[in-house]
Amino acid sequence: MKKHIFLVIALVFGMQLTFSQTKAEKKAAKLEKQELEYAEVKTLVEKKHFIFEGEWATTQKGRRISLIGNPNYLVIDSTQTKAELPYFGIVQIANYGGDGGISFDNTYSEYDLSYNDKKRSATIKYDTSNKNEKLSVTLQIYGTQSASLTLYSSNRNSITYQGNIKPIAEKKEE
Repeated sequence: MKKHIFLVIALVFGMQLTFSQTKAEKKAAKLEKQELEYAEVKTLVEKKHFIFEGEWATTQKGRRISLIGNPNYLVIDSTQTKAELPYFGIVQIANYGGDGGISFDNTYSEYDLSYNDKKRSATIKYDTSNKNEKLSVTLQIYGTQSASLTLYSSNRNSITYQGNIKPIAEKKEE
């Protein structure tokens, strides 16, 4: 009987040691995966050839709106930026005849790319305009290619979009 009790106690302690090793291995694997994802994000933003697609919009007053099924995007491509984004919020100066959303297809200026290696994130800031307003764009990208886009306009309250970035698909020639 004493042998069985001793054997059970030895097995319990042995199992705990085994589980603690797998936790450390899992943690190391998770950190390695995060580093790889962050390296992919760095490569993507340095090429300046990607698209942001929003899933949620948050107004300045905190209203959160789903954008799933609603076409929206922001493209950054070498020297150009293009966007078609819905707008929900307060407009100080109305532009008649427009669709109400935010749209532009123009060059950008004062482009600034910075990294926070501790948080594994990249921040892109630049200015652009369309025919009616000036816009400041801030795109915060996290290690898993999730992103937060904040637009500041000369004619409207700011708005934030949450979504993902991905490389621009190259067109195949037939």
